[in-house]
Amino acid sequence: MITNIYLLICAGIFIYINFINQEDKYDCAMRLGAFYPPNIQERKQYWRFITCHFIHVDFLHFLMNAYAFYQLGGFFEELLGPMLYLFLIVVSMLLSSLLCYSASQISERYYYTMTIGASGVVYGFFGAIIALGIFVGGPFMTLLENFTTVIAINLLYTLFNRQISKTGHIGGLIGGVLAIVILLATKIL
Repeated sequence: MITNIYLLICAGIFIYINFINQEDKYDCAMRLGAFYPPNIQERKQYWRFITCHFIHVDFLHFLMNAYAFYQLGGFFEELLGPMLYLFLIVVSMLLSSLLCYSASQISERYYYTMTIGASGVVYGFFGAIIALGIFVGGPFMTLLENFTTVIAINLLYTLFNRQISKTGHIGGLIGGVLAIVILLATKIL
């Protein structure tokens, strides 16, 4: 249910930006809540830490994120139940955005970079797979073994593609690990 709602919101925003909106697509993405450090620091628009994860401008970007989110999100939603699944999503979003923001405070290059897309959460799912495999083991270690190549390819693609937010992806990955560690440490999971 949460997975479908998330994807419907992403699809609605994508359709709006590309087929209804009359302005430049990236200006529209900015207006709708893209992550942009100057707007956060100077205008205190902290909601961008969350809203940026629903926005896609390019079709391939939307399609790849929607497919990955649907496949992995459906798995985690069933495994964790709605509340813990939502916790995983929110922690992944926040860590993804926080790492982007931290980088923007260190380098002017990152300060003037707009970041959008659900991939920070997808990487959060990757981080959750890693944490479950390492800290729980059993069938989750098998899951991790099955996903090791996929995770490695995605990380390599992230590192070598200049158009991808390295901090957003790595932050999401860390967020996924952290969310599972918190749930295990508090014995909620």
